[in-house]
Amino acid sequence: MKISFKLTELSEDTLVGRDIGLKIRHKIKALLEEYSTVTIDMENKSDISLSFLDEAIVTLVLEYGKERFSNSIELKNIHNNTRGLMNFILRDKQKRFTVAP
Repeated sequence: MKISFKLTELSEDTLVGRDIGLKIRHKIKALLEEYSTVTIDMENKSDISLSFLDEAIVTLVLEYGKERFSNSIELKNIHNNTRGLMNFILRDKQKRFTVAP
């Protein structure tokens, strides 16, 4: 089963800060326990903070792995700036946590 929702349905007031990002991540994980696929409409928002993106989305990518994330979570209507920020955070975290041989 699938479910879709707009990001602002989970947080109407703000998309800023780790605390809000953490709440959103927990809600997404709870939905994934009930549904095989969760589609999140990012609503072309460009006013989403780095800390929110890191806590809500990037942490899920790292926790689930890119393949499982891609198979179970779809992000649509992502503003180009937001996509760029998410990719930057993900690359930075992967670089910092990659152990050299």
